[in-house]
Amino acid sequence: MKPNITAKKLNYTYNSGKSNEFRALVNVSFEIYPEEFVAIFGPSGCGKTTLLNVVAGLETPDSGEISVLGQNLMKMSPKESAIYHRKKIGVVYQSYNLIKSLSVLDNVALPQLFINVGRRERNKKVRVLLERFEVSKQAKRIPTELSGGQQQRVGIARSIVNNPEIILADEPTGNLDSVSAKNVMHLMSDLCEKEKKTVVMVTHNPDQLEFADRVFYMKDGVIIKEVINNKHEKIPEKGGIPKSAAEKIKDIMRTYRDLTTEQMNILIMPYKAKIFTHHFITTRTLEETEIFEDAMRRKLLGTISKSEFLTILDRSSANGGVGFDKRTAKKISDEVEVTLDMGRYIYKKYRQRKNLQNQHDKITDDEKAKTIVTHLLKKAYYSHYHKLDERQINRMRDAIRDRLLGNYDKADLYKFLDLPFRKGGVGLNSRTAQLATEEMELIMILGFGMTQVGVEKPAKLKEGATKIEKADTTLVETVVPKEIKFHEEPGLDLDNLEQRAKELRDKQINNPEVNNNK
Repeated sequence: MKPNITAKKLNYTYNSGKSNEFRALVNVSFEIYPEEFVAIFGPSGCGKTTLLNVVAGLETPDSGEISVLGQNLMKMSPKESAIYHRKKIGVVYQSYNLIKSLSVLDNVALPQLFINVGRRERNKKVRVLLERFEVSKQAKRIPTELSGGQQQRVGIARSIVNNPEIILADEPTGNLDSVSAKNVMHLMSDLCEKEKKTVVMVTHNPDQLEFADRVFYMKDGVIIKEVINNKHEKIPEKGGIPKSAAEKIKDIMRTYRDLTTEQMNILIMPYKAKIFTHHFITTRTLEETEIFEDAMRRKLLGTISKSEFLTILDRSSANGGVGFDKRTAKKISDEVEVTLDMGRYIYKKYRQRKNLQNQHDKITDDEKAKTIVTHLLKKAYYSHYHKLDERQINRMRDAIRDRLLGNYDKADLYKFLDLPFRKGGVGLNSRTAQLATEEMELIMILGFGMTQVGVEKPAKLKEGATKIEKADTTLVETVVPKEIKFHEEPGLDLDNLEQRAKELRDKQINNPEVNNNK
């Protein structure tokens, strides 16, 4: 099988020869096969949209070769270029790009006009597509009367109305909520699997990479990594067991070590929201879980207030909420706030209030450990935490400090908390040790990259420096460590452990006697 798209050593530079010269593509080479779904992933400014524009024939590279469906795009005549855009590719845009003065039906039918299809035939074909994408009732409406998800479905219908072999999608879910985004991603996947299209999608959302057969990771105009997710006829490698959200966070951090903390946080945000969601809710429907996850993502980004978050939890699922009763919604909202506060705290360097010398005192690791231990014991040990011996608490503080400093990994922390006191450990009940460990790991993941209140500032150039300092991911990377063995259940990943932790916590509420010390 020959590739549908072949690129060889593509180079593209914006503002060449000027003071603001920028190399968007640097010796980029790849092959994409028929009926394959490829995602191009990376942070803003890495060159992924420029690469998509080159494949679309909208940008001409400075050097290299780009061939699509056996045609050299750099040698196309104006007529060949017009035919290429009309018949061989379809494009899905982030901002939909629908014509506001035309009806939904006429928007989808528009590409048919350029290949001289008669009104009756094109309208018949369009109505079939609108029915398929569940927007047939909106056929006579204008785009502004539709929701974002509906507009994007119209945009996808328009992209395939001329039956092109290749679909190019530029951040197709960038303006959508999580539920609509997932629906659109399933439609994109169907184009590949059912329509037998080749789909090339640009995204900076790591949550969508699981839909692709292959993922090209880009940074600074270069494809730095290629990952194969699914078995494909002409791709030699095979996909493995799906990775947990925590493992995917670690993969991204290893791939993009030179990013700033803020950039890294944006890339891993969907996975942080997923981990948080699994930690707090386990008994809701898929739709309610997705709504919670979307609200959690907005909460982590700071674009939603505490009261707005509570409203979403309390609102019925029929009205776009999660459907908790008021008491449960309030309890979960309060727990989320406390966990987020702890996440911010462990990465904070200085106190917000100034001392008598008008300076911000540094928060020591011992102070952080003391605060975290109090939080963990209240969270995982309930009313019994006051019964701990002072020596046990001191040992636990030392262990938490070592975890913060990276001297302990997750497995080490659990073993030390679980180890009997007479053998040098803290001597917690194994379930309590497990809950405390999971809560600590959750705090460390969520706190990374969060905006700090007070003297903490966004990354900026230091005096005499030539570039922004990269994110220090050393601490948070240890959150996704080597295999942990919790007695009879070896090798549980973080997602499963958090769900187990929730179940264990519920049991402890109903039977607090299980938490007696060793």
